[in-house]
Amino acid sequence: KNNDRIGLLLFSDQVEHFVPPKKGRGHVHRILRDILFFEPISRKTKLSVAFEHLRHALNKKTNIFIFSDFVDQHYEQSLRFLAKKHDTVAVVVEDAFEKEFPKIGIVDMEDAESGDLITVDTSDPVFQKQYREQNLQKIKQRDQELKKSNVDRVLVKTDSDFVDPLVQYFQARHRR
Repeated sequence: KNNDRIGLLLFSDQVEHFVPPKKGRGHVHRILRDILFFEPISRKTKLSVAFEHLRHALNKKTNIFIFSDFVDQHYEQSLRFLAKKHDTVAVVVEDAFEKEFPKIGIVDMEDAESGDLITVDTSDPVFQKQYREQNLQKIKQRDQELKKSNVDRVLVKTDSDFVDPLVQYFQARHRR
């Protein structure tokens, strides 16, 4: 409604699809269609590739919203460079299932990116404790890096409405 330009970058460990920012209802429909029907080539993740692409592809200061779980490594420097040039917001997607692993016994688990298989006893208290500690460490590290990079964080959860946290973010930002 503001007649703002909007673009889209879809990525894995490579830039898979980029739509430069433009105005217009037809352009918005194209972006929505691309989001709905996109099939990624790779199952891996490399945030730094996306950040570097955006940093070089966007000339004017831009508002960038990054929707990701931020489960990756070695993206910190490219995020800092991107955030220096653009107003960058991390929309962190968290899955409740990943936060607290259910105690369901012995299971074979497959890494979604590498395809590696591992067998674990999810009922084992040692496994549960290590899983929680590793998860908390990842969250702490991610949040520290976002803060250090001067990137705002909006937390959305897969088991609840994602609109409310975004609306609350914009309201808080408007008050600042």
